Amino acid sequence: MNTITSIVVGIDFSQGSAAALREAIRIAQWNRAAVHAVHVIDTLVAAELEEAMSAFQENVREGLIADAKQAWNGFAATVAGATEVPIEVRIDNRIRGILAAAGDAKADLLVIGAYGNRPPEVGFGTAATSCVRHAMTKVLLVRDTQHGPFKAVVACVDFSPTSLLALDQAARVATQDGAALHVLHVFDAPWHQLHYRAPTPEADPHFQSQYRAGLERRLNAFAGELGREIDYLKPTFALFDYQGHRSGIVEYATQVGADLLVLGTRGRTNLRDLLLGSSAERALRESKCSVLAVKPEGFIHSLAAGPSDGAAVQSRPPG
Repeated sequence: MNTITSIVVGIDFSQGSAAALREAIRIAQWNRAAVHAVHVIDTLVAAELEEAMSAFQENVREGLIADAKQAWNGFAATVAGATEVPIEVRIDNRIRGILAAAGDAKADLLVIGAYGNRPPEVGFGTAATSCVRHAMTKVLLVRDTQHGPFKAVVACVDFSPTSLLALDQAARVATQDGAALHVLHVFDAPWHQLHYRAPTPEADPHFQSQYRAGLERRLNAFAGELGREIDYLKPTFALFDYQGHRSGIVEYATQVGADLLVLGTRGRTNLRDLLLGSSAERALRESKCSVLAVKPEGFIHSLAAGPSDGAAVQSRPPG
């Protein structure tokens, strides 16, 4: 991953956030980047405690922050290199607090654990997916099973400018980690849509072969825009003809044993797709591996761009 100088990692003291912290430190070492950890105490939780402990109201928030800082000391000791990472404790809406911390640190990358203490079998938790939708920078969602370098990286290409950015990021990861790179284009062939006409010219084997050959040339030319780096990596170019309600991206990743999906988020026609894109939405909902989501150039979202009114306390290692 290129041009990374600042990384923010969200911490909730779960196994998922421990994996995210490990990965953030590892990426930072490659890029000589600064790492900042942030833990957000939800404003509603703080307010409920203040109401229940009204006699000690003025000390409730200070106590919550002190407890979080103490928990961080023990947590950081379990992750190599983490004791040197500064932690920021905020009282805010959880998502807004994480995004605000990323904005304040001018983060090039936001790293989040796949989920908190209630792991789903597939997909990611609501906090993780919300950060992908709203963050103005790249977001890496890390599964708690991820340890060390990635071994197989799948770059998802739909020929959009954002997917070229995603391919570039995937190539950087593959180069740094010595991973196998798969350049994937998922398509739903037109002859599948004409099942009510039989036979059809589109169903002819020669036509199908020509159609796939055209897509293959387009995919190779698209990847070739990255120049020598792609040639050096000798990627696998994959055209995956997929029908169904599930994600063809996730299906392919499962077949090749990928541990990282890299995809671009882009605009479509409705609100959800405006923020994420239908392919990315499905991948986040169904993925069993880590995901790196790359934003379009100039992407802005008000939740990440606006100022936070939450309290924040910076805790740095002694010395």
